[in-house]
Amino acid sequence: MLDNGVETDLDVIRANIDEAEVVSLYFPSLGKTLLIDNRASAHVGPMVRLLPMASSSADRLRSIRRLRPELPRPTSVTWIPWTRRVASLLSLGVWERIIVRFDVHEDPHTPSDAALECLETLRRLELNERRCAITGDRYRTLWQRDAAALD
Repeated sequence: MLDNGVETDLDVIRANIDEAEVVSLYFPSLGKTLLIDNRASAHVGPMVRLLPMASSSADRLRSIRRLRPELPRPTSVTWIPWTRRVASLLSLGVWERIIVRFDVHEDPHTPSDAALECLETLRRLELNERRCAITGDRYRTLWQRDAAALD
């Protein structure tokens, strides 16, 4: 499947979500990362959080260690860039895969509610970003000209 000229293999994305201990699903246009950490211990359950995008994979690994110091270093981490609309997470079945991962935990405090809050926040951020693109806030439109350049 092509996405903005980049081929996206949804089967690979789904497999990575199914298998990785930690999934970093990042949204370059929003500057955010949905961090999904499926690791758990007797004292700590799985976690999902919306974070600013990290500048590198090493920075993201450090942030994971800071957020979850009680857990060992993750054995598998996957980074997935998501350049599609937020709604496509649902329509393409990716969101369902994320939620299913939480259902395997017997802990009643699984982060399903937190995941839904993150999804709603992503929707609001995307809507605001689209609004800014339309109005020209923080964007320079194609038809906008520098007045000095016209003289």
